[in-house]
Amino acid sequence: MLLSFTIAILCLGTISVQSDEFLPVRSTRANTCYGEHGCFTTGAPFGGTLQRPFALLPDRPDAIGTTYYVYTRETRKTRIEISRHTSLGPWNASKPTKFFIHGFLDSTNKPWWVDMKNAILEIEDVNVIMVDWSKGNGFPYEKASANTQVVGAEVALFIKYFIAEHGCKATDFHVIGHSLGGQTAGYVGANVNGLGRITGLDPAGPYFENTDPKVRLDPTDALFVDVIHTDGSHNLLLGLGSLQRMGHVDFFPNGGYDQPKCPKTSGKLIHLLLQLGTMNVEGFMETSLCSHLAAVYFFTDTIRNQCSYTGYSCSNFDDFNNGKCSLECNGNDRRCNRMGYWTSSTAGKGDLYLKTQDANAFPFCIYHYQITLESGSDYTQTRGKVSVTLVGTLEAVTVVFDNDQTTFKRGSVETRFIPLTVNIGDITEINIDFKKTGNLISSTWYSSTWAFTKAVVLNGDQQQSRKFCSGGTITSSGPAVRFASC
Repeated sequence: MLLSFTIAILCLGTISVQSDEFLPVRSTRANTCYGEHGCFTTGAPFGGTLQRPFALLPDRPDAIGTTYYVYTRETRKTRIEISRHTSLGPWNASKPTKFFIHGFLDSTNKPWWVDMKNAILEIEDVNVIMVDWSKGNGFPYEKASANTQVVGAEVALFIKYFIAEHGCKATDFHVIGHSLGGQTAGYVGANVNGLGRITGLDPAGPYFENTDPKVRLDPTDALFVDVIHTDGSHNLLLGLGSLQRMGHVDFFPNGGYDQPKCPKTSGKLIHLLLQLGTMNVEGFMETSLCSHLAAVYFFTDTIRNQCSYTGYSCSNFDDFNNGKCSLECNGNDRRCNRMGYWTSSTAGKGDLYLKTQDANAFPFCIYHYQITLESGSDYTQTRGKVSVTLVGTLEAVTVVFDNDQTTFKRGSVETRFIPLTVNIGDITEINIDFKKTGNLISSTWYSSTWAFTKAVVLNGDQQQSRKFCSGGTITSSGPAVRFASC
């Protein structure tokens, strides 16, 4: 098993290569039809392409054995199986319905799905239906990825049944899928006209990234598609998710890859081979899938509404992290949107970035601040370490604005992105400390004193900006200078 899976990983690693010199592409084509579920093929774009060099037909619906379990506020602790051919149990046509679809090697009884179900039922009176296809989501991965088509068609048939027989509207349904479940959600939407919403939680990358939109999740699959990316990278580096935009709005927490304190790419590969070598699936889920599962954990935390999880528009994560993109939403919120359960279909679209704490730090909130300092010194230039103490109504924190990386010049304006892990409340004043560079060669070029005339602090999550002023000059060997609100 280990050898076969290692070979599969190496094959998946070539998926995103642009040259076909080393890619063995299947030339034969197979087709099959499964009645009301539709017809399926290994031909292009579902197979025989650079992204899918090897393709298999999906299993029969009865072999996959997709089952449904419904939960409501009244029955949230009871696992009740339903189907369109038997009983619908406590399902209520007058309430919106949330479908959960798990991914590769996963199942509906895992604690992360139970936690998500409980969180939603705490804040909204809805139907939650968990879709279990754990008989069809195992090895080989190529077969599991093909089976998503049948599962998606089956869920779509169920939704169409609700609409035809119980007076529901397509907009009443929200499909939430993780990994292969995220791609399955795309097939659901492709078969249900006007589906209300799809949330893709780190949709699977291998065998889907850079494929035709018919193959993967895309914005046409629902009226609103929002995606959270947490483990995207080139498949050769074992990114289990994807960095490709797939929704109307795509969130990239921490850049969308290698989440804080999760194993990095090389570490994931080692964990993957070791855990699967002993068939320790639980170990595989908790180590190799740390970044991949982070999308599920983040989404569940957003439900409880403890912090805003605001995403901000920027060209890339490096620019965002380096403070090159504004945290201002321009008043109409078109440049920002809240990640997760409360994402708005009328707010910011495109690629949005934010930071979170690591996957073991609950809640995962990061408070996004931006600080701008204006220099008004009588001296020409200086360089050194600039520290800013933000004094809030709840507590005070000191952050490094610049650590001997920037030459401050007279009249210059410098802006930095400052993430905080604690809520400091409303900022009442700030204090700035300056220590001139200790580089003996270049320090003669820089002044030992400096004056910042104004500081602007923007709380991005609250969209509150405040100005602070001081007429004092900061001396490298002297105390910090207080800036009061102005």
